[in-house]
Order: sequence, then structure tokens, then C-alpha cells
Amino acid sequence: MLTLGIETSCDETSCAVLKDGDKILSNIISSSLAKHRPFGGVVPEIASRHCLEQIDEVFKLALKKAKVPASRLDLVAVTRGPGLVGSLLVGLSFAKALAYQLKIPLVGVNHLEGHLSANFIGIHRPADEFVGLTVSGGHTELTCHRNGSVKILGSTVDDAVGEAYDKTAKLLGLGYPGGPVIDRLAQKGNPKTFRFTRPKQDGRFDFSFSGIKTAVRDVVARQQSKQGRSNLVALRLLRHPAKMGGTPRNDELFDLCASFQETVARWLVEKTIDACRLKKVKTVVVGGGVSANSRLRRLLAEEAKPYGIQVSFPPLSLTIDNAAMIARRGWELYRQGKRSDWKISAQPNLKIGGTSC
Repeated sequence: MLTLGIETSCDETSCAVLKDGDKILSNIISSSLAKHRPFGGVVPEIASRHCLEQIDEVFKLALKKAKVPASRLDLVAVTRGPGLVGSLLVGLSFAKALAYQLKIPLVGVNHLEGHLSANFIGIHRPADEFVGLTVSGGHTELTCHRNGSVKILGSTVDDAVGEAYDKTAKLLGLGYPGGPVIDRLAQKGNPKTFRFTRPKQDGRFDFSFSGIKTAVRDVVARQQSKQGRSNLVALRLLRHPAKMGGTPRNDELFDLCASFQETVARWLVEKTIDACRLKKVKTVVVGGGVSANSRLRRLLAEEAKPYGIQVSFPPLSLTIDNAAMIARRGWELYRQGKRSDWKISAQPNLKIGGTSC
């Protein structure tokens, strides 16, 4: 069975061909990241325009690489939400037109569930029950999955974890996106240098990351008072000490990145392990762009081992938004008897578990 996946939830335009839910024949991704970088974040109009301009070419490239004609496709799986409404509508419109023309079934997919399903490509029998940790620029969710049903255990009450990385990087002048650069610099620093207060939430498994961004700003302010410099000059000293006529202090930037990353990773890991113990589940499945973070990968594996909990991360190539994960999730839903009709539309605020077609 050949499934075409289409993913246009944000700034990537992607099409993939998946064979029998297990083998990726092609997975083409066209990103508009470079167009957003000058603005320090995703600009919805630029993202949707990029999707509109690229979707047909990406589709043709996916078929060409897979070496299959469109007439051989058996199923179209497409992201219906959550995401930017303009980008979502591009993918949905293309998917509906294609499925109608080829007279094949159409399945709408929850983007967040797709991120978790990226772990199952190539696995003959995935776990029937697991705790899902979805971490990305727009979402931080803990979910419990049992025999196809999904229950939300907790989510972010403000900034998502990826958003916290981006805002912290912007504060430190490190550019966009912030996750990869902070991860890289953190590996050179001491994670015990700075201490950040744990946020208080009513929900046992809820997350909050807005406060740590403010705490980082406070660290910079203390640097200002120590050296009698303005906030802007203090930041420049952290980034380019030699140019400011001071002694080299790049280690302070490394330590700050390491301390920030260690704190965030531990919050994620502690709540994930706690959820597994409460629900008596022995498997964790992680998905989303932040699942590529090196510290999160190491720490979660280390902390889960004493409890006999197995941890699954997707390959790095499947951590970003991609159509292979959408094809996999669509294939799973199709096998459960799920289908979408022609009235399916974009749901920008779709919650995980909201997979009704």
C-alpha cells in the first residue's frame, strides 16, 4: 500500500511516499526558514505563500524520488491541524483535489500525533500503550496512549519549550531558531553555574517556560550591575568580550546556555517519568522539533533506565515537520477504519487526540 503524506502546518512544505506504513520511499521538505530569520520568528503570510508556491513541485519531486506514478497511490494523508490556517489550507486543498482526481481515500491527520508516529516507521509492532511527550516551537504536551485512545495529562500554560528557546536566544542575540545554537553552546558550559526557580502550576503535569526567559534577563541585569555597564553592553560582553575591551568571558555565555538547557530538560524529564509511574506505563515516545535536543535525549534515557522505562526518539531527520510522519499516522488511522469526507477543513487549534476525520 502506498500512502502519500502532505504536511503544510507551518513554514515547511513536505510530501512523502510511504510503503505499507514502514518504508519511506521519499520524504521531500522545502523550508522557508531563511525567509523568517530576519524577523526572529515565523511570519504567517510568508509561510503560507511559500507553501502555495512549493506544494506542486514538492509533490512531483516526492513521486520522482519514490519512482511511482500518482496513479499507483492508494491513500492521501494530510495535516488538518494544529498550525497556521493559511499554510494548512494549502495542503488540505491540494490533498482533496488529488484524492478526488485519483478516486482514493483521504485521511486528515493531527500534526502532533504525526510527530509521535514518526517513531513507529519501520517498527513492526509499536507499543499499545505509552506516554507521549510532544515538544516543539508551539507545543509542549504530555499524553497517555492506550490502545488507540489518547488522554492529555498536561500541557504548557504559556510558552512552549521551543518558544522559550527561541525567545532566550533572541534575548542573547543568538539568532533564530534558538534551539540548535543554544544546544551547541550549552555543551561548552557548566550547567550548575546559574540556578533557576521551578515554576508553580496547579496541574501536576502542566508546564510553564515563560518565567525562565525572565530569569535569563535577570542574569544579564546582574552582569550589568557588576560591571557598571548598560544592559545592551552587558549582552555584547557576553557574546563578544574581546571587542568590548574586556577580558575574554565567553564561558559566561556557555554557562548561561548550559544552565538554561539543563533546567528545561530536567523539568521535561521529571514530569515525563512521573507520568509513566502514575499511569504504570513502561514506554515513552517523544516527538517534535525539540526532540532533537542532545541533552533531552541523554537525560531522559538516563533517568528512565532505573525504572525499566523504554524511551523512543525519532531519527533526527524526522524531528522537524515532515510528511513521512503524516503518512504514517494517516496509514494508522486508515487501518482503524477512519476516513475523511470532502468537507474536511483546517483546524488551527486542534488538540492532540482530536483525530476525528
